This record gives sequence, structure tokens and C-alpha cells, in this order.
Amino acid sequence: MFVSVPPADSGTRWKMSGGRPDLLGWRWPLLLLLARLWFLAPPTGQAAALCRVSGGVLGIHWSSTLSLGWFPLASGQGGATCWETCCLRPGCGAVWSVGGRCVLLGCSRTDGCDISALPQPHQESLGLLQLLAKGPARMKRRNPRHAGRRSFITMETLRAAPTAPSSSSLLPTAQQNLSLPANGSSDGVPVLLPQNATVDPTASSNDTAEAPPPAVRELVVSAGESVEVTLPRNEVELNAYVVPTPQPGSSYAFDWQLKTHPRDYSAQVEGNKGQTLKLSELTVGLYEFEVTVTDGDGAFGRGYVNLTVKPEPRVNKPPVATVSPKYQEISLPISSTVIDGSQSTDDDKVVTWHWEEVKGPLREEKVSADTPILTLTNLVPGNYTFSLTVTDSDGATDSTQATLSVNKAKDYKPVANAGPNQAIQLPRNSITLYGNQSTDDHDNLSYEWSLSPESKDKVVEMQGVRTPILQLSAMQEGDYTFQLTVTDSAGQQDTSKVIVIVQPENNQPPVADAGPEKELTLPVDETTLDGRKSSDDQKIASYHWTKTSGPDGVKINNADKAVATVTGLEVGEYHFTLTVADDRKLESSDTVKVIVREEKDQPPVARVLSSPPVSLPVRTAALDGSRSSDDKGGLSFLWSRDESSPAAGDVLNNSDHQAVLFLGNLVEGKYSFTLQVTDSKGQSSSDRGTVEVRPDPWQRDLVELVLEVSVSQVSQRQRDLLLRQVGVLLGVLDGDIIVREIGAFDEHSTRLVFLVSGGPGRPPLSGRSVTLSLRSKLRKQKNDFLIFKAQRVDTVVCQLNCSGHGECDSFTRKCVCRPFWMENFLRAQLGDAESNCEWSVLYVTIVSFLIVVAVATLIWSVVCCCNR
Repeated sequence: MFVSVPPADSGTRWKMSGGRPDLLGWRWPLLLLLARLWFLAPPTGQAAALCRVSGGVLGIHWSSTLSLGWFPLASGQGGATCWETCCLRPGCGAVWSVGGRCVLLGCSRTDGCDISALPQPHQESLGLLQLLAKGPARMKRRNPRHAGRRSFITMETLRAAPTAPSSSSLLPTAQQNLSLPANGSSDGVPVLLPQNATVDPTASSNDTAEAPPPAVRELVVSAGESVEVTLPRNEVELNAYVVPTPQPGSSYAFDWQLKTHPRDYSAQVEGNKGQTLKLSELTVGLYEFEVTVTDGDGAFGRGYVNLTVKPEPRVNKPPVATVSPKYQEISLPISSTVIDGSQSTDDDKVVTWHWEEVKGPLREEKVSADTPILTLTNLVPGNYTFSLTVTDSDGATDSTQATLSVNKAKDYKPVANAGPNQAIQLPRNSITLYGNQSTDDHDNLSYEWSLSPESKDKVVEMQGVRTPILQLSAMQEGDYTFQLTVTDSAGQQDTSKVIVIVQPENNQPPVADAGPEKELTLPVDETTLDGRKSSDDQKIASYHWTKTSGPDGVKINNADKAVATVTGLEVGEYHFTLTVADDRKLESSDTVKVIVREEKDQPPVARVLSSPPVSLPVRTAALDGSRSSDDKGGLSFLWSRDESSPAAGDVLNNSDHQAVLFLGNLVEGKYSFTLQVTDSKGQSSSDRGTVEVRPDPWQRDLVELVLEVSVSQVSQRQRDLLLRQVGVLLGVLDGDIIVREIGAFDEHSTRLVFLVSGGPGRPPLSGRSVTLSLRSKLRKQKNDFLIFKAQRVDTVVCQLNCSGHGECDSFTRKCVCRPFWMENFLRAQLGDAESNCEWSVLYVTIVSFLIVVAVATLIWSVVCCCNR
């Protein structure tokens, strides 16, 4: 008997308790009525046989059933009568059963309610949802999809179970091994049909006859509940259960797969192809296994199970508080320190540190801190005790103490230092004593100088007796003892003594030194007398010069000075005496002799240092006559050129009247000059010097370039640009072009003489080849490449061979042919434009005569032909 339930949209709420219908709350008369109706009008088997269970899902919550569009129609006991009653009731399309109870369901959707795509089920109150197909017509089977770890049950699964309609379970084996947890969680565990559930054998037989064989037979697979183990246990066994059990003589094939595992796991697996999977050496983390079950007839099922390995429970140990240093002692002025508590340890970790001042001197505020390291400042003298309390992550605590002793600043006694003993000698009677080498640990001393009792009858004047420096004066012969007393800020004193010995005066007479003997020659008639080398042990107070012998008429200037001047000397021998005296009137004398001789004039001596040879293009040289000498000095110089010397060459800067003769514009040859020197008495002497000018070793390699520009209009920048352009034409660097001369060729043109270097350590390029190359390049460039138009390019030395029949004129640069030879004007005008002597006059005359005869004959022949 089933009790009708209002539709889902009627406004009546369907109550569930723990995911089950609240049937226990019904009144007992209603239950009694339902029981009576059950016995009086049981359902007929023929009607029930007209429909069958076409599919279902195992492990679905009641709320998930409602979310699929199903609503409750009635509820009652589970078993075969549940779906048979649904078959007889219009509008009933499915049943949901759990724990021996079932609910008849109707679909609220016009397009039908699907059970193949279900949301993830909850972990409590999971039941079995069965879809019914009414009428004899065959229904097309659908392969339900897996949803999470949910397993599907079809009618084929139910039919594989024993068909006896008894109160025994359809799955006895599974029921014996598995049971629903008390909290209703059954993730991955198949829900067993209740023991009073029955299957109509007639309906099963009819359904089998009418339905075609399934393409894939679904197996209900369960790997059991999720497993949790805690280390040190690291072994576990996972069992797979299959509904239905295999047919006699057949077996299922199992395949375990690890889907999820911790990082760096190292578990050992045994039996991954069997019903039982053995795991060992597990590490902490989550493992997810999938087991796939198949048989030889195409049946297939899949189940899942989770394995959680938890770490070994930790037994908390209280922390250990550690301070460093345990005891320390400091002395002022050091008033700060630290105590380290960061070395406290715990089996997990220390969470908090707390410092408290347990004992210490009276201050405004006690020390308290919550840091690993305690920093103490502004400490005052006294003994301190600090307590450190550390707390670990489990709340356990430990404490320890550290002690600190702060001492007062220690004041050491000062050390007085009056300096070393000293000695002075009269007449010096003053001295300075220094006590600034006295020391104290606080650098705050007071000084006091006094005359020691041993010298109380001594006479002395003292200044600065309360300063580090003592000034003494008016001392007398004898020993003085002075005492220095230093006092620090704490009143501690120290003394030091110093002895000053005043020695009696020991005066020595001075030593006079009138200087060395002197010899003069007239007309020099004066000299100086130097007595500055005189000495005394104290000080020379006075000097005095006197003439002791010699001719009369001399005058001594500054006779009372160390240096005196004597004038009016004549021929003869003089003696001058120097007398020196010190402050005590002690005197000393010394005499110097001065000899004056008559004048003896010697003739001068001329001497010329010849110049080393020079080579063109160097055109300057010098002759040095400065080594000429005379006993009186005052020489005059005169240079004259010898008749055999080249006339070319100029004397520079009027140097022919000077000691050194400078020459310029020299040409090849040997120059000879005579130097005549004359003294003040007209006496003279002469000497000869020569300058050899050698030819230029690279004269044949010099190239002359004549430009159509006045030399005064060529700037340095234009010169450098011209050399760069010439270098481009010759294919060399402009630095390889060495300019020997640049000057005026005439008033409208400039002459540039240069050679081309052949490289380091190599001779220059041939002037002939450079001339021909440059002339050819200028001809090709139509003479417009250079900044100035070139008039002529040729070697400085005419190098024309004139065909071996003439000589080259160096001025005109033309060949002067020998008799009976003449120039080949065709080559000179139309060829390389080089002067030559290629043609013989005789041959030219003969050829010319033959040409004239041939022309005359030709003309005569033409005239004759015309007259005919």
C-alpha cells in the first residue's frame, strides 16, 4: 500500500530526514489503514509485467533527484512491489529507494526527465533511482555516462542476481562485505538493495524474451570507502567489489590505475591486476585510484577510491629557552648591551619571546620586550636579572634568566710627566718646561708647578705655574728642581720632578778670518775684504779693518763691517788686518795679503769650430768662433769669405760681425771663411773654418711642378690640399710626398719641388717614373683635377737621354742634338711630347727629296692625263 504525496508544485513540502522520507512521523491509524489495504488489494503480477526497469543510477541523493525534475507521488516499503506499484499508477515514471523505503516519482518536465547526466552526489543519504518503461513495446537502451564516482545500475545487473523472490538480498556477497556508514556517507560504495526487495521472475523472463542483448553490459564496481591511514602505518589493502558476481566458471579482470598522487611519492604497488591492491611504503598525501573491471563477454565497470596518508602525529615537546650570554659585566661609560634569545629551540617552532626585568636598580621604567634579542640602553650601575619566556606553536612555554652587572666608571690615577732634565749655560738664563705629556683616563687635569724644597733658596722667575707649560727666567748658576703636580676630576694627584742645571759661563775668544790672499792686475784698483768666516762660541760683537803695510793712498770703506771695500790700489803688496771682538771684549786678529801687479796684455787667440758637412736640400750652416779668447776680453769679430769659395750663399742677420757666422742659401761646394778677432789694444788673431755642402743624394728623384698661381697667393691649407690631390693621382698617401722646396718660379707662377717616399727603409720612387705618371694622369684629367692649373711637370735634373744623339739643356729641358741629328717632331708633338734626337738629318733629307720627287711625279702624271 502506497500513500499519495502531493505534487511538487502543490505547495505541500515533502520532508526528508537524513535524506530519507519522514515516514516515522505518520500517525498509527494511517499506518494501520495502509497495512489493511496492502493485504486486501495486492498488486497483480500481470499489470506489473507490462513495464520494466529500463535503467537506474546507484548513489544519488534525494535533493539531486528533485533537481532532475522528479517530484514525489507516494511512498512506501521497498522491494519489487515498489516499481510494480509504479507500473500500475498513472504518471509514475521512476522510483527512488533507500534503507528499505521507496518513493514513487513523477516527471514535471514536458521533455522528460533524464537520469543519465546527474550532478555530483552528496556524501550522505544516497539511494537507488530506477527508471521504468511501461507497455510491451521495446525501449531503446541508453548508455549512462559516468558522473564523478557514481555507478549506474541497469535491469541487466538486477537480472544477473538470483531470481528467487525471497526476502534475501539480491547481492548477498556484497551485502556481507559492505555496509552503509552510520553518517550516511557512501562515496564510491554501492548501495545494497534491502533484504525484503524481490524481483518478479515472470516479469524478468518476459523482459528477457522481448529485449535484445545489450551492446555493453554495465557492472557495478565499488572499491570501498575512502581510506585514511596515519604514519607510521604505511601499508594498506584496497578491495574491489562487483555486482553481479561472475558466472560459474568465469572471472573478472581487474586493472588498478593511480590517477592522483603526491609529488615525489615512492609507494610500492602489488596486485594491480587483481581484485585486491596492496600498497606499501606510502608517503604523506592524497592518492586516487581507479579500478576497471571487465569480463570475457564485454561487461564493463569502473570504480574509484581515495586513500589519504596523514603524517605521523607529533608529540609536542616544550621549547627550551636559551639566552646568550647568561651573565655579562660591563662598566660605564658603556651603558648599552644586548642579550640574545634567538637561540631558543623547539621541536616545531618558537612563536613568541617575552622579556621581563625581574630585578634591577630603581629606574623610571622596567625593561619589557617581545623580540628575540633584548636591546638594553641607558643602563645605570647595579645588578640586573632578566627573564625570557618563550612559547611554541602548541602553547607550551619555558623560561630562563640572564644576569647583567653594570659597574661604575673606574677612574684611574693621573700620571704626571714634567719632562726630561735639562742643562743651560750662562749667559743664557731662561728655559721652558713642558708638562703636557701628563696623562689621565678622563683628560681633565689641573696643573701646578712649584720649586722643590731642595731648591727653596734658589732665585728664579716662574710664569704659567698653573698651566702645562712653565716659563723660567732670571736663573743663576746652580741646580734647580721643579715639581709638577697634576690633579684629575676625582681629586687624585700625581707628581713629577725635573732638574734644570745652570752651568757657569765658559767664554772663548773669537777666531778672526780675513779671507784668502788676493792678486790683482791693473787697471783693476779695488777689491773687497771678507771676514764673515770669523767665529765665536757666543757671538761676534764687532769687526774692524786696518791697513798694516803697503803703498799709501788707499781708502777702506765699511771698515767696521764684516765685508769692507778697498779702493785706490797701486802696484805693490798690501797687508790688511781684521780685528774681531765678542761681548766680553775678547779679541782676535787675522791678516790678508793683496798683491797689485802691472798690466800685461796678451794678444787674442782666434778659434773656429768647423761645421759638419751638410747635404742638400739643407742650405744653412754655421761656423762657431765663440771659443776665441783674450786675457782682457772685449773682442771684436770679422768673418770674410775666401776667394775659392762659391759666390752663392748669404750671411744671415749680419752675423759676419758676431762670434757665430750663420749662412743661408748655400749651393753645392766647399765654403771657406776666415775669422779675425781683435782685442781692445788692437791686437788680432785669425783662424779659418770650412763648410762642405754636398749634393742631394735623391736629386734625380726630385720632381718639379710649376703651377699657374702666384706664390704669395698659396696658403698652407691650399698647399696641403694640393699635396693630397697629387697623392691621389699618384696612388700614394699625402704623407709620402716630401716637399723639398716651394717658391716663385716667376711673378705669376709657383714652383713646387717634391719627391715620393718608397716606404720605411726604402729609397724614394724614381723621379722619372713619378714625372711620367703624374704627366699622364694630368693629361687624362684635362688638368682640371688640381686646385691650380699645372704648367709643367718635370724632373728637377733633366734626365732626357735624347735618343743617345744629344745632350739635355737643364734650363730649357730640351734636347740639344748633335750634328747630323734632329728631333722627331711627330713624337714630340703627337706622341709623349718628349724632346728627342731620333732622326738623322741625312735620312730626313733623302726621305724628303724622295717625297718631293714622288709628289712632282704624281702631279706631272695627273697633268698629262688631263691634257690627253
